[in-house]
Amino acid sequence: MQSNLKVIGLIGYSGSGKTHFILKAIKGLKSKLNLNAAVIKYIHEHQIDKEGKDTYEYSQAGAKFAITMNDFNETVIFIKNKIEIEEVIKWISLGPFNVDLIFIEGFRNLNYPTILCAKNFKEIESQLSIDVRMISGLICKENDRNSEILDLPIVNIEKEFQKFLEIFDLK
Repeated sequence: MQSNLKVIGLIGYSGSGKTHFILKAIKGLKSKLNLNAAVIKYIHEHQIDKEGKDTYEYSQAGAKFAITMNDFNETVIFIKNKIEIEEVIKWISLGPFNVDLIFIEGFRNLNYPTILCAKNFKEIESQLSIDVRMISGLICKENDRNSEILDLPIVNIEKEFQKFLEIFDLK
């Protein structure tokens, strides 16, 4: 695996600001450090590939995976057997993708440095783990917010981008 590849987890309830954080971080990493980011998102609410779609039919016929491409430079890969996220991370790191950092969103049981996004202080304690390095999300919009909670910094990605870089040793 690419030795300098960083993996950062993001957890938080739906609507807590995870996507907003990732979007701002990706733009800042590209514009300020020329770093390329990838995102692996865990979707537990709905099926992506479903009956009636060609990719579903290919897998039902026995294909291990189906790759769909179009004229808009979009490529979607449907892998139809159980694959662990570690294998996906390795695949990205060994591939021709030129990725410096991977954000993994919604995976709660992995041991990577993690950002906890929360709407308010009540959401924090129940989601804490030893991997959480900082707190962000909609909680940053609260007027009476502290700069840290439970010895964890609360970082507004829009106003404190440099602090995010320092916490995760990004250069």
